[in-house]
Amino acid sequence: MPERYYRELLRYFTRSAGDRDVAADLVQSAYARIYALQHSGGSVLDARALLYQTARNLAARGATRRATEQRVLDALALVAPSHAPCAESSAIAREQLNRFLARLEAMPRKRRDVFILVRIYGYSYREAAEHLGTTETNIERHVMRGILDCAAHAPSRH
Repeated sequence: MPERYYRELLRYFTRSAGDRDVAADLVQSAYARIYALQHSGGSVLDARALLYQTARNLAARGATRRATEQRVLDALALVAPSHAPCAESSAIAREQLNRFLARLEAMPRKRRDVFILVRIYGYSYREAAEHLGTTETNIERHVMRGILDCAAHAPSRH
């Protein structure tokens, strides 16, 4: 894939994001995704267009995630203003959330879906099994493996 688009993309996303570091991360992630697509056997007909679209999608997803995080922090401030997180606590919470999201993304799709239904949305094993058309035993296995996946990547507490 021609790297000649790198500078062009970097200039474009620096202007749109207003931050060269953020733009560099977007462009690098876009290239990584395109390389992964090619490595897995996918064909790229117009690399430049695909790079732009991929970087735009990544930027939009990041903006949506930051807006959601801010709404959660704002809601916490409304509920308990004296317990609203300071900037440092917010940064730590965001870092923990990013690590958790990375762990979720690393899980196989079925395990991730089950884990989210049970651990995030609060479905019972029976409800999740009915929703997904499987058995409670399978749901239990997926949840336990999801917990183990998360625990395997947890920092040690020494």
